[in-house]
Amino acid sequence: MNLSTRILLPLVLTATAGAVMAQSAPLTRAEVQAQAIAARDAGQLGDKNVSTYKAPVRAASSTLTRAEVQSAAIAARDAGQLGNQESPELVIATGSSKTRAQVVAETAEARRLGLLDVSDSEFPKIATAEQAEQVRQAGLRVLGSSTTVVQLHQQ
Repeated sequence: MNLSTRILLPLVLTATAGAVMAQSAPLTRAEVQAQAIAARDAGQLGDKNVSTYKAPVRAASSTLTRAEVQSAAIAARDAGQLGNQESPELVIATGSSKTRAQVVAETAEARRLGLLDVSDSEFPKIATAEQAEQVRQAGLRVLGSSTTVVQLHQQ
């Protein structure tokens, strides 16, 4: 009997431990999805209309062009129909005043000065007045001369 106890007892304990571990193992994705579907079908998810939910219908797109919308916004601003009384101004985006070449040149200069290489501890990295002028001048060099840019900005 002593021999059978020595052999059978570890086998029984191993089988029991295996069954317990199999029951406490995390569920697979397929098992979780199957349980969610069964709970939904049984009405156990709280909202019984979950399966019949329909997304709201998007409104039809505008028939106005961008230029028409902008001119209507400017007219409304001028008539005082936009904004609150404290700040009635309206900013309407009409595109950048800089060319793509200027932006590329300024970005390259900022990278050369180390203004774009930031880590979490250095953010935000603020350029000194001298660095900001260097970046601006890099953009102006692309256009050829700074007098042309000054004249463009004054118009």
